[in-house]
Amino acid sequence: MAEVQWHSIEPAPVVLIAGKEALLAQRALERIVRLSRERHADLEIHRFTSTEITKSNVLQYTAPSLFGEPRLVIIDEVTRGAEPLINALMEYVQSPEQDVTLVLINRGDQRAKKLLDAVKKSGAPWVNAAEIKTAKAKMTFAMSEFSRARRRVNSDAVKALVDAFGADLMELAAVSTQLMRDTEPEPGQQAGPITLRHVEALTAGRAETTGFAIADACLAGKEREALVLLRQAELSGLSPVAIVATIVRKARQVAQAAIPGATAKSTGMQDWMFRNNAQLARHYSERALASVFESLAAADAAVKGNDRDPMWALQRLIVEISRARRGRA
Repeated sequence: MAEVQWHSIEPAPVVLIAGKEALLAQRALERIVRLSRERHADLEIHRFTSTEITKSNVLQYTAPSLFGEPRLVIIDEVTRGAEPLINALMEYVQSPEQDVTLVLINRGDQRAKKLLDAVKKSGAPWVNAAEIKTAKAKMTFAMSEFSRARRRVNSDAVKALVDAFGADLMELAAVSTQLMRDTEPEPGQQAGPITLRHVEALTAGRAETTGFAIADACLAGKEREALVLLRQAELSGLSPVAIVATIVRKARQVAQAAIPGATAKSTGMQDWMFRNNAQLARHYSERALASVFESLAAADAAVKGNDRDPMWALQRLIVEISRARRGRA
């Protein structure tokens, strides 16, 4: 096999997900996990980063099983691994076990390129999660969000979405999903096209004000203020999905500003924005930031259907981020 789109990827003995676009990589991995669980109720899942797993671990978790128990082994940031690990993986992908699905995730760096080349040459399927940068590519992405859901959308509506939310692909996807929910037809009726008026009604400044205000208060450790703003957002009808996406965007900016030697230019932020985020970053240790992103991942899953009460999930998120900041976890 060769390159496969994230929405078409199937579990296989070896799967490579390569590229900087976190949303595409996340979706590809979620699909593999979901399909694997559907096929094997007794599935064992083991997830590591390349700095947590060694050559001996690879041999242990991918070794032939006496009873053929299905296993899913995920190695993130795989090309950052030590040379013995890279060599072991290069050897393994040539003759993988059939009852194991090994998912290798590369976040776009070119270290250990020989491993990426070996996986591709082996015929294993791989997902190209390359960063989506241009406005045209973002419009194509947004159009595909609607077409996969079998919803029609006008081109000027898509352009307005990209103009408002195109800076962050996760936010663009979240708002597109919310737009489809808000325009869902009554049972027995046919859905009409999503128009510019629908987009304007949804965006009408709410995500730009309340959403960002929540994110700013949340990352600044102003727990009580963030909870009050969240309540206001709930009353105004702001989507929980959009709120999480906005907090994710803010947290990423803080994480970028926390990188040693980072500048406004290197992060692509305006000077004032970089200064603000750098000031926030001083209150977060590396472990605290990791804890924040773990909480965000859980909240994202909760508001997308894994939790019966999305607003409770958001309240929990705000509290957890505040604790991480106070404790510098």
